[in-house]
Amino acid sequence: MPAFTALVRKPGLNFPRALSEHPGKDDIDLAIALSQHEGYVEALAQAGGKVEFLPSQDHLADATFVEDTAVILQDKILLCPMKETSRQEEVRSTATTLKKFGSCVSLDAPATLDGGDVMDTPDTIFVGLSKRTNLRALQALAKLTPKKIAPVAVTKGLHLKSATTFLGNNLLVIDPTRVDASNLKQFDWIEVSEEDSYAANCLALGNIVLMPAGFQNISAKIRAHGMETLELEMSEFEKADGGVTCLSLIIPTH
Repeated sequence: MPAFTALVRKPGLNFPRALSEHPGKDDIDLAIALSQHEGYVEALAQAGGKVEFLPSQDHLADATFVEDTAVILQDKILLCPMKETSRQEEVRSTATTLKKFGSCVSLDAPATLDGGDVMDTPDTIFVGLSKRTNLRALQALAKLTPKKIAPVAVTKGLHLKSATTFLGNNLLVIDPTRVDASNLKQFDWIEVSEEDSYAANCLALGNIVLMPAGFQNISAKIRAHGMETLELEMSEFEKADGGVTCLSLIIPTH
């Protein structure tokens, strides 16, 4: 794995009030979430990352989901114009730290974008058109990168990466019932069923894949492609509509 820094933020005191449509959202246990977050941080370090903690934001319920606040591009960092008013302060908080890693840019209204809707691959950046991300953001992003930008309609769930993530080597983990996958046919698929859909969000760090625990079938398929899996307890973050990629911003260090 090339060297990387992972920016993370511990769940704050208000985390149990995170925005969520999950049926278990009222049962979020902060103590368990903090323990699970520690396991996540340990896995990032095991994968070779330098982990840097962003300052806690107890009043911002969703602030642990740092991925949504920015998109790391080749030569700049895009600060996301988030649609949810309650989350916009998170971006300003994250930006303070991100500025030391590179030049930060932002998009003007009416563009709205969450980082969880951006799936970067070697040649193309796929952008989910979702409840949180609109076409104007996709068009603006196209001016910031030499890569091709391709839309993917999110038909069910919160973000594009709730339904599919890129593992490298032309390989996706995907639940095709949650997105319009017509722009993703060129990839090899590890297809997950509806009952295993939560496993569609994984974080590939070189040859190591961080994934939620409890999906032995999906883990075996990933390992069959020559990768190593680190399975993490994610129950409290799942209740908050968050996944493995949501909890960090991965910044390659050159």
